Amino acid sequence: MFASFVDRPVLAGVISVLITLIGAVAGLSLPIAQFPEIAPPIINIQATYPGATAQQAYEAIAIPLEQEINGAQNLIYISSTSNADGSVGMDATFEVGSDLNAAAADVLTRAQRAEARLPQAVRDQGLEIVKSSRQRLGNVVLYSDDNRYDELFLSNWAETQVIKPLRRVTGMGRIVNFSNKRYAMRIWLDPARMEALGLSPSQIVQAIEQQNAQITVGSLGKEPVRDAPAFELQIVTKGRLTEAREFADVVIRANPDGSVVRIRDVGRVELGSEQYGSRSTYDNKPAASLGLYQNPEANAVEVMKGVRATMTDIAKRFPPGLQYRIALDRTEFVEASIHEVIKTLIEAIVLVVVITYLFLQNWRATLIPAIAVPVALVGTFGPMALLGFSFNTLSLLGLVLAVGLVVDDAIIVVENTERLMEEGEAPREAAREAVNEVAGPVIATTLVLAALFVPVAFIPGLTGQLYNQFALTIAISVLISAVVSLTLTPALCGLLLKPHDKAAHRSRWRAPLRWFDAALDRATGIAAGSVGRLSRHLVATGLVFLVFAGLTAWMVASRPSAFVPQEDQGYFFADIAMPKGASVARTAAMVEEVGRAALAEPSVAGTIGVAGRGILADVTAPFYGFQIPTLTPWDQREETVTDVIGRLRQRFKNHPDGVLRIVDPSPLPGLGSRGGLTLELQDRSGAGGLALARAAEGFIAKLKELPEIGGATATTSYGVPQLRLDIDRAKAEQLGVSLQSLFDALGTYVGSSFVNLFNKFGFVYQVYVQSESQGRRTIQDLSRLTVPNNRGEPVQIGALVTPHFVSGPTAVLSYNTYPAIEIALDTAESASSGAAIAAVERLAGTALPTDYAVEWTEVAYQEKIAGGWAPLIFGLGVVMIVLLLAGQYESLRLPFVVILVTPLALFGAVGALALRDLPLDIFGQIGLLLLVGLAAKNAILLVSFARDLREKGEDAVTAARDAVRLRLRPILMTSFAFILGSLPLAVASGASANARISMGTVVIGGLLVATLLTLFVTPVFYVAAERLGERRGRTGEPGQKEHGKDDREPGTAPQPAE
Repeated sequence: MFASFVDRPVLAGVISVLITLIGAVAGLSLPIAQFPEIAPPIINIQATYPGATAQQAYEAIAIPLEQEINGAQNLIYISSTSNADGSVGMDATFEVGSDLNAAAADVLTRAQRAEARLPQAVRDQGLEIVKSSRQRLGNVVLYSDDNRYDELFLSNWAETQVIKPLRRVTGMGRIVNFSNKRYAMRIWLDPARMEALGLSPSQIVQAIEQQNAQITVGSLGKEPVRDAPAFELQIVTKGRLTEAREFADVVIRANPDGSVVRIRDVGRVELGSEQYGSRSTYDNKPAASLGLYQNPEANAVEVMKGVRATMTDIAKRFPPGLQYRIALDRTEFVEASIHEVIKTLIEAIVLVVVITYLFLQNWRATLIPAIAVPVALVGTFGPMALLGFSFNTLSLLGLVLAVGLVVDDAIIVVENTERLMEEGEAPREAAREAVNEVAGPVIATTLVLAALFVPVAFIPGLTGQLYNQFALTIAISVLISAVVSLTLTPALCGLLLKPHDKAAHRSRWRAPLRWFDAALDRATGIAAGSVGRLSRHLVATGLVFLVFAGLTAWMVASRPSAFVPQEDQGYFFADIAMPKGASVARTAAMVEEVGRAALAEPSVAGTIGVAGRGILADVTAPFYGFQIPTLTPWDQREETVTDVIGRLRQRFKNHPDGVLRIVDPSPLPGLGSRGGLTLELQDRSGAGGLALARAAEGFIAKLKELPEIGGATATTSYGVPQLRLDIDRAKAEQLGVSLQSLFDALGTYVGSSFVNLFNKFGFVYQVYVQSESQGRRTIQDLSRLTVPNNRGEPVQIGALVTPHFVSGPTAVLSYNTYPAIEIALDTAESASSGAAIAAVERLAGTALPTDYAVEWTEVAYQEKIAGGWAPLIFGLGVVMIVLLLAGQYESLRLPFVVILVTPLALFGAVGALALRDLPLDIFGQIGLLLLVGLAAKNAILLVSFARDLREKGEDAVTAARDAVRLRLRPILMTSFAFILGSLPLAVASGASANARISMGTVVIGGLLVATLLTLFVTPVFYVAAERLGERRGRTGEPGQKEHGKDDREPGTAPQPAE
């Protein structure tokens, strides 16, 4: 059938051109991404309870919402953070592959049911529910080099002019203004003046509520009226106030003498900020910093393209001196990674062509498989587009490894044609016979490789997403290469190959190649000769193999495991924790110091600083801060991010003011914001925050003793100094002070009271009432504040309350509806993440009381789930190979001969990882799956030819020996073509280098060992299988023919090419 293409080269060419054209057109539409859509969908809920403590916000907001949202379909975990400023952030995380719109609708419905149980102040602020990723996509900063604009102006310019258009960028999720200085009308009360005039804060609030209101009056002459006037006039009047002077003129009280008391008589009014608890900088200059988070379904590269285009347009309207910079762009790493993988792909193609020429030693013969490579690779783009794939790290790694695979089938056809031509056949006849001889093995090996990967497509969750595009990309490329090898390759052999010129073969410049041929002939003789010797000691050979297999099993089991390697992504996080209770000003000084140290590093391009907010747990508190140093591009620096981190860690190791914890960002987009492991310690008994904090402190101390753990830190603190006020309720009643008046006075003077809204600059802003600083600096200031009693007499608050120093939480965290403390873990340099997870779980089982439990989250959670799929994936691969070969050979023995090479490949792969001190991560596991097919492919070539020779009358040993002689050259050629094609992976550098190194190390080590040992082991096992079949009397199986039925004498076979 396939031999007919030798006589129809135009048809063969048309088939390949069509495959290439379809793939090229489809390739133009494929998006670019770092990974497939692996991030679990996240629905983020934001709410605020003005003036509330963290515990109050947790009880009033988080608990009702969690009770309703918990149990949503496909929800895997729900977490919340209730901050000391009354804000609550909640993330509902769903299974990978869940319908994000359906999840959002479900969460919205459940949140609406809970809304009735939320305080009115929370409902007034509203709930914000958005689809968003947890990992930051980028940061846009606004700043001025000459500091002409303060942070308040920059933050509000961002709110009014930048955030609105950025929200319209396709795929944008939420945008966080880390400056958080949104305009607000601030009424600062003078407690002394308030006392002198006998006013209470509630009177101020009531006056503003009444006089700053949206009023609708109606129209004059509007139908129906008698004697309708000629005109209808709509009545307008001043409702909501807009200017500070208007609020200052608000009348609080009219006195009997006709005078009035206005707000300006008891305080001052300014257009200020909603909050003053954070500060934001860029390169230590005041800045507005906008954190961009994408919609989980969106393509990050396309979103950032939209951001850059939008910012370019907005910048045209900037006032003088205002500048912006995209200070952090995570897609730069994505694009650099793709560039590095494409460069690796090109290097692999060149190396494959070189090794092919080394074996074939004929430029015409080398050109034929070289043509097959671009046809198969480009043709793969078409099915990739149909399946919704993208150009990402995994699919492109699949194409890199496919280079060595797609050339294999063409090499087998060309090499067999060359061998027949050396025996004297003409090129066209040789091509026909060659393709007929190898069509069976080519189809078998192709189906084995394709079938090996297809079951992976049905694995659910994150593991399935990681395996899926890599596996199917290879399977598609191998199927296309088989079509090309059986159609275009034989046609080109008939057209391009010429009879061998023996004189040219003896020329001087070919001397090194003759040396290579001689070495190959010696290797062929050694391998073929070993078949007979080992066949005489089948039991001993089998025992040695069993020992070898047992050693392999031990090596695989004992090799440290990991999920994904940490990469140099071009930036890192420096989280700052000051002493508990430190002011934001003190924290800002530490943030600035860390920024100066980072900017002094030659590889650091810029820094994004924030004081008043942590980055490890995204907690808002005055004694937390962070810096995000961004590095220069990978090709402009010699060192890695690890080198920079190491120096900064050493510099701030024993800093007297604060603790600096430097971490890498998460290696998987959408799974948390940082690298390392994240553990949630849960209180399931309701013992309270302090008991949970004590349990966490003891557990962390024991975690630090584990050799697998390099560091353990609680991301929040429960030992924060707080002031507790015990109210003498009886005395308040005696003095005529209502508790509500007392609470209102405290809440307004100290905590600030949200009153209502006003309009300005086309936006709606909030109005707050609070005491001037002299009424809220110290305990004495608090005690001197007064509240009017029912007779209008001022009563000092100090007479009604007794202050006590206590400790409490910075923030209250919960995980899966239980109060929790989040623990960030770093693995020790000598340990893998898998070993660390196992060690922590063992410790938790013995060190924690029964009322406490631990749960993994983010990357660690996914790693735990992924660990259970690896054995099933390999098991399915082996089963598919056995079933296909059993159907082809009509035998159950020969498939097991093929599959027994698997331990050889695993031994080489795990041994190579051990030599390079690398853990077995997800990329290594993907490489192992590929190795199963590659090792089986070589064994199939040997078994298929040995089987054919047996059918022609040779005994088992002779057939196995001659199969080695005939197939050693193509097996070595295809194997070393793949090994050299994978070499750029194993020695990779730059962006995403660690993933390529892991996969390259596995496939090179495994295939190298498997190829060399397969030539000795597979023929011997084939002989053993045939003898076993003969003893059992299976006369119907191949290999049971009588000798002498063939026209050749037993023991003779076509000789390999010289």
